[in-house]
This record gives sequence, structure tokens and C-alpha cells, in this order.
Amino acid sequence: MTSIINNSNANSALVNSLNDSESKMLPDVYSTKKIYPAAASCYVRTDLSSGTVGASKTITFNLMKYGIAQQILLSYTKNFSTTGKVRQNDLYNIIERVELLSSSKVISTLTHDDLMAQFSDLDTAQYAPIADSALDARTTNATAHTFVVPLVFGFMKDINTNLNLQFNEQMSIRVKFGSNLTEAGSAGVVDTTTPISDVFLKMRYKAYNEKDFAQIVSENYNRPELNQMVTAFYDESSATDKYAANAAAATRKLKVELKNTDCVNDFYVYVRRISGKAAYTSDDFQPIALNKVTFSASGQEIYNLELQEQTYGRLCENGFSVATASNSITGLANSWLKNTVKIQSGLWEYSGGGAQSNTISLRELNNPVIEVEFNTDTIGTSDETYEMVVVEDCVKIFSTTSSNGRLNLALSN
Repeated sequence: MTSIINNSNANSALVNSLNDSESKMLPDVYSTKKIYPAAASCYVRTDLSSGTVGASKTITFNLMKYGIAQQILLSYTKNFSTTGKVRQNDLYNIIERVELLSSSKVISTLTHDDLMAQFSDLDTAQYAPIADSALDARTTNATAHTFVVPLVFGFMKDINTNLNLQFNEQMSIRVKFGSNLTEAGSAGVVDTTTPISDVFLKMRYKAYNEKDFAQIVSENYNRPELNQMVTAFYDESSATDKYAANAAAATRKLKVELKNTDCVNDFYVYVRRISGKAAYTSDDFQPIALNKVTFSASGQEIYNLELQEQTYGRLCENGFSVATASNSITGLANSWLKNTVKIQSGLWEYSGGGAQSNTISLRELNNPVIEVEFNTDTIGTSDETYEMVVVEDCVKIFSTTSSNGRLNLALSN
């Protein structure tokens, strides 16, 4: 039965050309698939090493040398004086930034804007546990609500770049809290004395047996330096504009001049209203729809997509675009998922990750600018200010010195 197909294929010029290609691989040859050696995995609680939990204060966690760090979870509890509820996206009030340090040097940073950009690019399956444990509103009254957020630095995005804490010099995580820890929800008063407590990390470590670990050290550090390509965020200075009280509904524009000179894989752009409230409350983290987003440089227009076209911005290898969690998540969270616009230079890398498909070096571009157009309703009885944020996901090369395990940024543009 199958012979007629094989015979027909044997006379096909296209099939014969493919069969003669160096790329041909027989998938049914046994034992060709790679396997990983057996390793021990465990979760370890890491308590803070220094600092004080509180508004605008900083705490530090020294990471233990238990193996290769596969996952970092930040856990904290929000306390109420009686009982209360927590609004959606309250996480962005709690965290101002999280820094990864090698010795005392900052290697990578995740600000609350970076977290917003990062979460907006997840598919539904990956977003669901974050929504459940970190972002969704807590609608049940309680005296304490526990939150858990994953800290996914560029090193955590690929199994080949996970941090080898057994070999690296002392590394640590530093958390800077926001200035507004006491915002609640529809009910209850946050404990003003101890709004946040029980802050700790849960680290997932992977440890190999002595033979395999010796091979890892031998092959990775047999030269003076080990170079690794990862990504890291850079936040441009935001742009703001104030609109007078009682002004009529209108179409507005904002633009950010890009000062970074790194190689950027993706840009994340959003606009939100920030006036009339504390600097970063839950309501302020609700971006509005952007009618048009334009990226230009050196007198050329590189990217120009209007509202409906932005849906297709995440291009895949098969020529179609992928939907993120914005298509299936409803409620307040959906606005920032959907209204955070991604400008990607390469192809979307799917849930399982993918190749480094492209990047844009800003180093030699003249006057790179991202401009947005959006609508505002009739301004209220007081002036309203809108803020435009641009977050860049940049590709960088880090080097680990083989003699002492020190991690340094080697190249970024």
C-alpha cells in the first residue's frame, strides 16, 4: 500500500532534493534523542540576610550554594488590621525592583514595569499560575493574604544558562519595596505597622552527582572565561503629559526618545493615567488602548501598527501570529495584558523557548523614537497626567571568570 507513495516520491525532483540535503535526519533511528543525566532537585527556603521589610526599604537574600538555580519564587504576606480584600495587580505596589547581584555588583534587574512586560508576553498556560498566586484579586476577607511571584531573570530562561551557584562566587537577591504598601481593596484596612511580613525565597536547586558535576566544571570552565548569552531588561525614562481639568475628549500623543545603545530583541510599550492617586496604586497599572504605535530612527519608519494590527505583532515561524493570555483572561488584568504593545525584532519563541532569532542594535541609530497615539475621555475636575513607559528586552553576553566564579557583563552592544 505504501509502495505507490514511495515510488511516486522517488520520481519527484523536490523530494529527491530534500533527501539529498545535509539537513535530513531519520526520526525513527533508535537512541538518537539526547537524554539528561539523573540529578537531585529540591526546594529550599531562603530567609533574608539583611535589611528591613517596609515602604521604600530594601532587603537582601544571600543565595545558598546548593547547586544550579532553576527557579526563584518570592513569597510575602499582606496583613490587615481586621479582615480585608486585596485588589487585582497589587503586586506592582509591593515590588519596586528586584536585583540579582554577583558579590556586590548588580548583574540583572527586574522592575515592576519589567514584570508587567514579562507577564504580558506569556501564553494562557504560563500566565495562569501567576494570576492565581500573584495578580488576581483576593475577594475573600482575611487577616492575611499570601502572594508568590516567580523571579525569572534572563539566566532562568534556558537550561543552558541557569546559574551554577555551586561554582559562582557569592550571589544574592536584593528586593526594593514600593512606597505604597497599604493599599487594600473593596474592604478592610491594611495593618499600617506591619503591612508586609514573612518575606522569603523558595529556590529550586538541581544537583548532579560528583562525576557529572566534575564534567560540568571541566567542560564549562576549562578556559579563562565562560561566556553566556542571556537577556536582561532596560527601562527607558518615561514620558508624561498633563491635561487640564474639564478638557474635552481628544486624541493625544506621547513619545519616548530611546537613550539605550544596547541590542534590543523586543520593546514593550504602554500608557497609563497616574494623576490623582499615589504613584503606583493598582488602578494606575491599567494601561489604555493605543490607537497607533510608531517606531522610527535615522529618518526611517521601522514599525507602525494600529490598534487592530497590533494583534498580529507576535509573529511565529509558520507565518501566523500567536495570542497571549490577553485573549482568554477577563477583568482588570486583561487591560494591561492586552494594551501592552510588543514590538519584536524576531520571531515569537513559543512556550518552550526558541533560538535567538533577531535583534536591533541601537548603537548607531540616529534619534530612535517610539511614539504612541491614544484617546482620552473628558478630563475630570482636576488635571490628569498620563505616563508612557518603554521597556526593552536586550540580549547580553555575561562572562564567568573561571578562577574565582565571578560573573560580569561582557558585551551588550
